[in-house]
Amino acid sequence: MSWDDVIDVVFDGSTEQVDMVKCPECNGDLRISYYPKTQSMEIRCKACGTIVREHGIKEKPRFSSIL
Repeated sequence: MSWDDVIDVVFDGSTEQVDMVKCPECNGDLRISYYPKTQSMEIRCKACGTIVREHGIKEKPRFSSIL
């Protein structure tokens, strides 16, 4: 699974799919945060610390923390 696949699951996946998605780098658990004021999203691996950021997101991800 790639980071693009992770992002696809966050926007289009079911609750079960999102719960099962893991870090492509180390297979660790992910924390997904959405920032509506800046229209950005951050996906952070709790194990290895890898961070992926997306900007210009107009649609709220289906499964994330809203900060």
